[in-house]
Amino acid sequence: MSDIVLDVSNLRIEFPLQGKSNKIAVNDINFQLKRGEILGIVGESGSGKSVTSLAIMGLIQNPGKIAQESSIKYYQSPEYTIDLTRLESSEWTRYRGQEIAMIFQEPMSAFNPVYTIGYQLTEAIKLHQNITQEKANQEAINLLKSVRVLKQTCPDKQAKAYLKRYPHELSGGQLQRVMIAMAISCNPTILIADEPTTALDVTVQKGILELLKGLCQDKNIAMIFISHDLGVINEVADNILVMYQGKVIEKGKKENILYSPQDPYTKGLLACRPPLHVKVDKLPTVADFLTDNQVTEASQQSDLIYQIIPHDEIESRTQEAQEKKVLLSVDKLNVEFGKSGFLGSKSNKFTAVNNMSFEVYAGETLGLVGESGCGKSTLARTILRLISAASGTISFETYEISKKSMSNKWLRNLRKNMQIVFQNPYNSLNPRLTVGQAIAEPMIIHKTQSNSKQINEIVAALLTLVGLDIDSFNRYPHEFSGGQRQRICIARALALNPRFLICDESVSALDVSVQAQVLNLLKDLQEKLKLTCIFISHDLSVVRFMSDRIMVMNQGEIVEIGDAETIINNPQEEYTKNLLDSIPQFPESLDWTSGVRT
Repeated sequence: MSDIVLDVSNLRIEFPLQGKSNKIAVNDINFQLKRGEILGIVGESGSGKSVTSLAIMGLIQNPGKIAQESSIKYYQSPEYTIDLTRLESSEWTRYRGQEIAMIFQEPMSAFNPVYTIGYQLTEAIKLHQNITQEKANQEAINLLKSVRVLKQTCPDKQAKAYLKRYPHELSGGQLQRVMIAMAISCNPTILIADEPTTALDVTVQKGILELLKGLCQDKNIAMIFISHDLGVINEVADNILVMYQGKVIEKGKKENILYSPQDPYTKGLLACRPPLHVKVDKLPTVADFLTDNQVTEASQQSDLIYQIIPHDEIESRTQEAQEKKVLLSVDKLNVEFGKSGFLGSKSNKFTAVNNMSFEVYAGETLGLVGESGCGKSTLARTILRLISAASGTISFETYEISKKSMSNKWLRNLRKNMQIVFQNPYNSLNPRLTVGQAIAEPMIIHKTQSNSKQINEIVAALLTLVGLDIDSFNRYPHEFSGGQRQRICIARALALNPRFLICDESVSALDVSVQAQVLNLLKDLQEKLKLTCIFISHDLSVVRFMSDRIMVMNQGEIVEIGDAETIINNPQEEYTKNLLDSIPQFPESLDWTSGVRT
């Protein structure tokens, strides 16, 4: 027992529901954690991963309750154990942060925006250590150097100035590193990392994973690493615990779970991740492994499509795709940001898009990849005329749409043919509108239908097309999961029968299982509706699955462009090679998936 640092036994957590029986968030969870071990906990949203970690931290809020028979034993030493479930709130101050620390998923939400990062770092240090403010500041600087936010050779003056920065002045990757510095500030015995890399670029993610592994090895820290991505878990974990609907369904050595999974759910999680070097037409989903029911009603789908788009329009789009007609052309495009100066000049000018030229053919999907800040989203918004270009031209079909003299009426007509699906489905829908109203709103604004009956019929067809019940019409966004909300956003984008669709990181915030469903839906709709798409992502595996061609961006410029097969398997530029090397390694040729992926 000398190596055991945490022993979770019979953990059961319930939340009372008004007028209903209690909601059991986790049930009968059992596992042990050894010193220096990294335990990966994997599962979809709602599986109980985060609730389990919050219970270990003593952060389950009322009215949630841990069952009386549950125990979470923390071994401060082989001879001295504490049952964390029996601690009072006042006693937790001694252990939380100092003995057991946590890295939360969303760093921007975890920091107080009105305080500097230096204040928040030193606050955590002084809470558990009896030292002066000057020593706390020096300790904070040393911590920032250890997590590679500051260079080891950084001058003291520059380092102290960095402590005076506010959270909004740092990137997502930098904030996550500062949060790691805060978590390890008191040399905890146990570190819990809850989805610490979910929204980060693959290159930043690789750095964070290497950092966490190094800290555990150097300081003999035991870590619980929570993720829905088995590829990330494969990079860091020694052992894996798989959760589904509040229960542990499989646990063991990493090699056994990844190469010889026993439970159908685990097999589904492994299989639905897009392969990087193998081209597949459709991704398996978790549901394929849990049930034999296959929903493939092709004739019904065709009827729905022709209800939304006339048959002759589909035929016209098909012919254009076969002829490789150029639908969108971008020539020498420049986008600049900065304050307006004398005679319209820009002071503190920043070039977000620099001299970009490319074409998108009718019916194709162009994948756009690059790190955060490289200009992907800026380019998308400029194409849609949501941002003005400094110079260059953008042409859609035969019309130059980058002219600043274009009238609002002309722009409104243009936007019927050009739509976008944004990254965050939670912020993309008006919480005061029902789903039916949200999807109908574009048709009402553009007056595409003559009466409300026709609008409602199209809304019903769109809901069915994206895999939602017609009963969803009168429900509100908060009643849906993230994946369902993204389906609603896709339905709304298709309401005006656009020819061109931009998907801006539209699956990056979703679980791999939900992501597979949405990707299959987008690919299916793109083919059936003959849409022309730009698919933006920092995940090359996802872009590989969706795209015919791939364009790589860095610092506002095109690094490389070509067909997907060439870019992935034979990249020419060093930047593209680095992006590919940063992707978490994952076994793609597994025997038990061969029958599913063909």
